[in-house]
Order: sequence, then C-alpha cells, then structure tokens
Amino acid sequence: MTQTALDTKDTMAAVVETVVVTGDLAKLEPSQRVAYYRSVCESLGLNPLTRPMDYLVLNGRLTLYARKDATDQLRASRGISVEITAREFLPDAGLYVVTARAVGRDGRTDESVGAVNVKGLQGENLANALMKAETKAKRRVTLSVAGLGWLDETEAVSVPDARPVMVDLETGEVHEGSRGGLRERLEAGAREESRVNWSAFWAEAKRLGFDQRAVHALAGTRSLAHLDQAAIEDLLNLMRDKAEIAAAERLPLEDER
Repeated sequence: MTQTALDTKDTMAAVVETVVVTGDLAKLEPSQRVAYYRSVCESLGLNPLTRPMDYLVLNGRLTLYARKDATDQLRASRGISVEITAREFLPDAGLYVVTARAVGRDGRTDESVGAVNVKGLQGENLANALMKAETKAKRRVTLSVAGLGWLDETEAVSVPDARPVMVDLETGEVHEGSRGGLRERLEAGAREESRVNWSAFWAEAKRLGFDQRAVHALAGTRSLAHLDQAAIEDLLNLMRDKAEIAAAERLPLEDER
C-alpha cells in the first residue's frame, strides 16, 4: 500500500471518528464532508451523481437524510422487494396507516408503517395523502431492511424544526438559506412522484390483455385511486408476468410441432 493510500485511509478514519463522536457533519471541514458523502455512497452502492442523500439541520446538527434515489437504488442493488400488507383507516384518530413488508435478497424481512393525517381531507388532497402514506411505508421499510437508521424525505416533512441546507457536493461548502421550506419542497416532490399517468397505465393493461375488471381483481381492490406510482409499477409488472405465463401456456410443445 502506498503512502498516499495510507494517508487517505487515515484521513477517512479521522472523518468517521468525528462524525461518530459528534453526530454533526457541520464539524467537518468542507473537503471532509465531500469525502464522507462519497464514502457513504460507495459503502452502500449508491451513485453520488444522482444526489441520493441530502442535508438538513435537525436538533442543531447537520445530518443526512435519504431521498427517493437512495431507496430506489437500494432496492435495485440489494434485491429488496416491497409489498403492501395492510391499509387501515383510523377514523377516531383521523389517520390512514399503511404497512409495508420488505424482503431482501438474503432472506431478511422487515415491516414498517406509513401514517398520514387525513382528518378533514377530501378529493385530491385526500388522494395525495393516501399515496403519501404508501410511499412513506415503502421507503421506511427499505431503509430499515437495509440496516439504515436514516430519515427519508417523506418523514423529514413531519419534523417541524428540520431546516434544509444546501451543501455543494463538489466542494462541501454549506450554503445556508439557499433552499425553500423543507415541507413545501418535499410535499411538492412527493405529489409529483406519486402522480400516475392513468392513460398510459390503461393502454398498457389493454395491450397485456387485461380489462378494467381483471385489473381490479388482480389488485384486490375496487379502486386504484389510492395507489401511488410505485404501486402501479408493481401491478404492471405482475400483469406482465401473468401475460408471459399465459403466452407460454398457449405455445405448442416441441413434439407437437
């Protein structure tokens, strides 16, 4: 091992020690923040160019939280499959609670819930809240089964004192006050992420040979309005699998050709 490699290793050890002891990334020098961010991405198999994590100040400490790109990449790289196991309205509490179960490639399982306040909501606002609960449950269980104790961005919305901070990923410099309110920014992102292109969905369902009744039966629900984009993708993949099986069953056997 060269002296340069040893120096780099020692530097990273010092950076990690500082983070572990203080729990505050603001205590690092800008260059150390860059190194730490890239090291975390490398250790988890995340692509730093997609900015899978972002920064916020929580309880007076600069910390990382996971964005959508992080949970998407973790599911893909670790073979994590997620399914919704329960949906429940709690009218007395005004809550809608979704339970998601994740299974990793190694067989490890975990469950997490996503809960949102739906009291007094109607129409599109209610639909957005239902989709947000599913998104929250899926992201939380993904981070949990991956062994990460981070907040994800849907959880960060509910933390009143959380303050977003823009950190330049190239230089590590902190730019205070350069972002809008965390709640407004993340809720807008969640709405955009959860928006489903229904025309494209039903066109694909028709191409695969599924009518509306068959789709609802496969989904086990009378309405798809509460499903977010991730759930719709899961449903489409299930439809594609069934279409492939049906097509294979229609093929003649080799000795019949």
